Parts: sequence; C-alpha cells; structure tokens
Amino acid sequence: MAKDQDYIRLIGTTRWRKLRRSVLTSHPLCERCMEAGRISPAIEVHHVTPVETAITYSAKESLMYDPHNLMALCHNCHVLTHKEMGRSGKDARRKRNEEHLQRVIDKYLK
Repeated sequence: MAKDQDYIRLIGTTRWRKLRRSVLTSHPLCERCMEAGRISPAIEVHHVTPVETAITYSAKESLMYDPHNLMALCHNCHVLTHKEMGRSGKDARRKRNEEHLQRVIDKYLK
C-alpha cells in the first residue's frame, strides 16, 4: 500500500469510489489477462502513471481521477504490474522516495 498521505486521502474519497466502481463496471474482466487470452474478473483498479509521482496535490488529483490513467486488473496482474514497474519492496520504496525528493529539489530549489 502507498505511504503517500495525499494518495491515502484521495483513495478514501467518494469521488474515487464512484470512479473505481465505474471502471470495474465498464471493464469487468482483467485487461492484462484478456491481452494474454485468459479470462479473469477485474477486482482492482491500477493507476498506469502512479499518483505518487506527482509533486503537487492538484497534480496528484489529476492522476488519481483521470479515467485514461486507469486499468481494471485482477489481483495477480496488479501485483505483477507493480513488480514489473519496480514498485514493490523496501528497495523500490527507498528509490521512489529518493526520486521524489530529487524532483522537488529540481522544481523548487534550482
């Protein structure tokens, strides 16, 4: 689970729950499984561009609620997608934190 406080706040909103429900209603099957010729129910919604990569709250909101930034996935494909993105584990979290810090420095201190 994400540790970014803005993400945690956004993921708990009614707006997100309604969008998530809409995505899963319009895409009831896992999009990755379908590409591989399998049929699995989609039970999770994945942000293609991670919300935590944005620096400002408004940019995070844009990524969170952009329907073009969402994929309907089964749990296994969601976990696999995060592994492929290098977004799971302590090392990945440390790397993300360092990259985020560098983006803030580049934007505000240079």
